[in-house]
Formats: sequence, C-alpha cells, structure tokens
Amino acid sequence: MHPSSSDMFVQVVPFTLISIIYAVIVFIVARKRRINPWGWTIGTLIPFIGLFISAIFFLLTFLSILDRLNALEANSARPPSQ
Repeated sequence: MHPSSSDMFVQVVPFTLISIIYAVIVFIVARKRRINPWGWTIGTLIPFIGLFISAIFFLLTFLSILDRLNALEANSARPPSQ
C-alpha cells in the first residue's frame, strides 16, 4: 500500500510547526543579540536543514553568554583601581 497525499501531509505538519516555532524564537533572540535576524530565521525555515541551523544558532548564543560571564568574572577578580 502506498500512503495517500493526505497521509503524507499529516506527517509533515508537526515538523513544519516545530520549524515555525524555532524560527520565531531564533528571530527574537537574534534581534536581542543585535545580529542579522532575517538570515538566521530564513535558514531555520529550510526544511530538515533548519533544525541543524537553529541548533548551531543556540549553541553560538550559549557560547556568547559564557564569554560574557567569563569577562564579568575577570573584571570582578581584578582589584578596584583608584
């Protein structure tokens, strides 16, 4: 038996909804980080590849936060200059 077109459509809908949710989150976070939100958002909406692009985006965001925390720790470890 071959799946009908409606069966194939039902299988694609959840993946599309998840991609749209990721794209919205990526757009908001990219705008807050002051990087190109449209490039990352469009990349996230590419079927099947978009999940990897969004994972890379979230990893880069996480690493950026860690860099900022390390810079804050380095500044707080320095004695205050007068």
